[in-house]
Amino acid sequence: SCDGFLQSPPTPAAMEEAEIEDGQHEEPEPPKLPQTEAIFEAIIRSTKSIQISSGDDDGFAPELWMMLQRISDRLVPWWWTRWISFTALIVGFVARIAILERHFFAAYVVAIYLLNQVLLFISPSTEDESLPMAPASGEYRPFIRALSEFRLWVRGATFVAGALVATFVDALDIDVDGWALVLYFALLFMYTMKQQIVHMIKHGYVPWSGSKRGHSKHKDKGEAFNV
Repeated sequence: SCDGFLQSPPTPAAMEEAEIEDGQHEEPEPPKLPQTEAIFEAIIRSTKSIQISSGDDDGFAPELWMMLQRISDRLVPWWWTRWISFTALIVGFVARIAILERHFFAAYVVAIYLLNQVLLFISPSTEDESLPMAPASGEYRPFIRALSEFRLWVRGATFVAGALVATFVDALDIDVDGWALVLYFALLFMYTMKQQIVHMIKHGYVPWSGSKRGHSKHKDKGEAFNV
């Protein structure tokens, strides 16, 4: 009969039970990762290359740095030329101060800065805690400077050139007693040099590297006399 083919519409309770049964058969959703973990997951699954360097590397500063590096590499072998030019720069700066009879404070700052750089030049690069005491056996140890000769020249020439330019600006002239600054610098120079000599004697080094071959010859002679 036609009644067998006709079905009554489902009740609301039956529809809710059917939805619950369908939800039980569905796969559970994966847990949401935190933001940082989600980013790492996306990076791992990605097949594209990641740009590590920043976009600032394409600017003007790296090119300028490379140009300065090439110039400095070419200037390293010209030892005499570099230091003669530095001496001429110092003489010109002192002559200008003497002619103007002003800008004594700028000269004092230059003297203090150069003294500081020279102290770095004659000091070892190793910290005091890592330096051994004066060896009794006289073993050979090469001297490694805290500041290289080329960096000393670059810093000194740059600072003196800047101070020379500052002498053309009257607003930078500070009214001080020049002779008082000379006396103070002389006392400071003697004190710092005394401290440096004491440091050399305490740790048994000199601010230059002697010949290892000559040192071994002197050592062999001493051992021969001790036999």
